[in-house]
Amino acid sequence: MRDNLKFKPFKPGTPKALQKGSNLFEAIRGGDILLHHPYQSFNPII
Repeated sequence: MRDNLKFKPFKPGTPKALQKGSNLFEAIRGGDILLHHPYQSFNPII
């Protein structure tokens, strides 16, 4: 097949407020966090 014509697998990003090591609840207290699905991952919430 023509693999050179296929898109590379997309890996969604994580918002800076939810990066590893940050506390989810502190981030929420600091203000709203908007996730743009499918461009940003829901993994920090799950």
